[in-house]
Amino acid sequence: MTAAGAEPGQGGLLPRGQEQQLPLELGGDGFGGLVPAGELRELTPAERVEAELAILGIDLSQHVLTFYARLIAELGVIRAADLHRCQPGERVLVAGVKVATQTPAIRSGQRIIFATLEDLTGPVDLAFFESVQERCAARVFGSWLLAVRGRLRRVGRSVSVNAAECWDLAALAEIRAARGIGAVRAAMRAGDVPGGQVAPGAPAAATIILPNGFALSRYAETGGPGGPVASPPRLLWHASPGSAGGWESAGGREDAGRGR
Repeated sequence: MTAAGAEPGQGGLLPRGQEQQLPLELGGDGFGGLVPAGELRELTPAERVEAELAILGIDLSQHVLTFYARLIAELGVIRAADLHRCQPGERVLVAGVKVATQTPAIRSGQRIIFATLEDLTGPVDLAFFESVQERCAARVFGSWLLAVRGRLRRVGRSVSVNAAECWDLAALAEIRAARGIGAVRAAMRAGDVPGGQVAPGAPAAATIILPNGFALSRYAETGGPGGPVASPPRLLWHASPGSAGGWESAGGREDAGRGR
């Protein structure tokens, strides 16, 4: 660094015309010996995507799901682009990055959790009805990579999935790495998959009764999604504490902006 253009008497800097190179002490931090100058290693693909999510809130170099491609193929996950080939009522397994959640009030009085996943081919719209929220709600709001099984619903040209079960995709990948795909399938059948779960013995969330008498479901999302710093940034998805939304039907396509 050069102290140039300083006026005499300003903070002890040299007068104009008597500039010199200031010493830059780098030897005391210990990094000089660990990483020689100009020899920083290239980021791995996983590190690069992690940095992109942390800084930009979006994966640029490659989709997050590319790191789970083998697991997704072994489980027989159906891509968003291929859902239109399935029959109404058919059981399907989908997976993706959670990009939207909503819990709007509807006329029937139920509180349905609507969510949207995105895989490498497009969005998948999901509906979690009250009958499945006891076992699914914690993961829906606590995880950002999800695998979901349910039945296909078709309204006109729009398709969605009425969800029955869901799992944390990252947790499934850890099981596969440690014990193989057979252990993953067994854990999914038994429901023994960590991630986004309520701690054993924790008190159940109470139903909120509003002053006007309206009962707010205990699974209604009342804050921003996501969790600790280890989770991707808030910009990765859109969420609303509840609105009428732009759904064509229960489980139809949401007209909500996405952060991707």
